[in-house]
Amino acid sequence: MSDTYLVIGAGGAQGGAVARRLLRDGHRVRGFGRTAAGPSGIEWAQGDLTDREAVRAAFDGVRRASVTLPMEFDPAVVARFVDNIVAASGGLERLVFNTGNRVPASATGIAAFESKRDAAAAMLSCGVPAVVLRPPVYLDNLAAPWAREALAGGVLPYPLPEDRRVAWLPHDDLGALTAAALDRADLAGTAIDMGGKEEVTGPELASAFAGVLGREIRYVPVDPAAFEERLAPVLGAEVAAGVASTYRWLATPEGAGLYEGDAGKVEALLGVGLTPLRTWIERHAGGAA
Repeated sequence: MSDTYLVIGAGGAQGGAVARRLLRDGHRVRGFGRTAAGPSGIEWAQGDLTDREAVRAAFDGVRRASVTLPMEFDPAVVARFVDNIVAASGGLERLVFNTGNRVPASATGIAAFESKRDAAAAMLSCGVPAVVLRPPVYLDNLAAPWAREALAGGVLPYPLPEDRRVAWLPHDDLGALTAAALDRADLAGTAIDMGGKEEVTGPELASAFAGVLGREIRYVPVDPAAFEERLAPVLGAEVAAGVASTYRWLATPEGAGLYEGDAGKVEALLGVGLTPLRTWIERHAGGAA
């Protein structure tokens, strides 16, 4: 087999970060997705995860694969994605699945969580050496145009209660952690909660932005219904509703602690130095008006 690494979802923000890191590390990268819109330097096997033959062709000649599923919360559709991936993955040396979100310890009845729980279980039991990575929320969400516009007005809005401690993770760190997991045979069969360098409340996060931007920034919890309304024109009504359902659950007492993290444990386990919060802000939000 060649040393080509397959990145399912390379056209998205998360998969794109993985592809960029693998390219930086000198690997050949094949992207798979509906559109060939990922980082330059990768080869493309364009297709849809519902197409078993297209998925099989994407895995041809691949040693290791990173999987990030599309933002789809219909359990039947997600199960079809996973079935096609599992059917094509025989013979891999390593499969790393990014759930795209943390998965609560107990069942929630929320499709956006439970479809990922089922997908992770299927990946770990498919007979291929697999690792599951479970991130919290991404810092890069705060570099989106709507967030930068709010920051320009002195507000940092997000649909999480202000007292929730969150280990915000940068996309670049996701790429580095995934690349590390792809090279670690000893981690096969494990699920790892990833997180960023620092764990902060909403006001602490706003204070970090204020320190870089040099002006007052106030954290404002956003109602999940308002967040859903904002997302719908961009992601579509069904996906926006699925995302909002997770934030509604996170605001309940059961949701407390889900996005916390242990940076030292993650760094030691995967051998990756995580990006300090202030460093990320300087790189991505320092120019906010």
